[in-house]
Amino acid sequence: MEYKKSKETRDKIFNLAKKSFYEIGFKKTTIRNIAKEAGINHALAYYHFNGKYDIAHHIVDEFHQKAEVAFNKLTANMSFEDPLLRLLALYRFGLREIYDNEWDFNFYVEVYQQSYYDSDLVENCVKILDFYHYPIDRKKIDIAVLSTSSSWGQLYTNEDVPYRDHFTHRDIMDSIDIMRWSYLGFEPDFIIEKIKQSEALLASLPIMNIRILEKQ
Repeated sequence: MEYKKSKETRDKIFNLAKKSFYEIGFKKTTIRNIAKEAGINHALAYYHFNGKYDIAHHIVDEFHQKAEVAFNKLTANMSFEDPLLRLLALYRFGLREIYDNEWDFNFYVEVYQQSYYDSDLVENCVKILDFYHYPIDRKKIDIAVLSTSSSWGQLYTNEDVPYRDHFTHRDIMDSIDIMRWSYLGFEPDFIIEKIKQSEALLASLPIMNIRILEKQ
């Protein structure tokens, strides 16, 4: 009974946070305001989440899962012998879903202003390195995931070089993938070729209009 009550409270905080992120944006949302609307002490909200970035990361994880389900359905008849090609196509598929949605895109960029430990990406890196018979160094993988996640967000918000004037979404995604996989031991030219293959695959898939934030 206590577990059920605790889960209900956690779900309520989570859903109210999503509602607030949608209605007033990530920057203006605070844990205190979420707790107030939930009718609980803000300390209880911190018992369930380590702050609004923690909630936001769970929301992004939820989006990644929905995107992967859609991607798997669309590519069910395709054979992915190469896990690197699949991963490159999957992440580009997910990002393409939000590029033209201002609310989702801005939220996603805000979340990536801080290093985001994507545990699924970490495990995919392990599988890919194993597939290519590269040494698996967990510390290097963690550094690759954390450093490139925050770099991605900062490329979109750098005021000295506004991305809209200088970069395309493809430019930014390519640079992040090349940095990540080069650090893990792959030759840049090899990654560039895999990126081209993933983009060709992506061009054959429809946009599914998967949302991160929706009106609650």
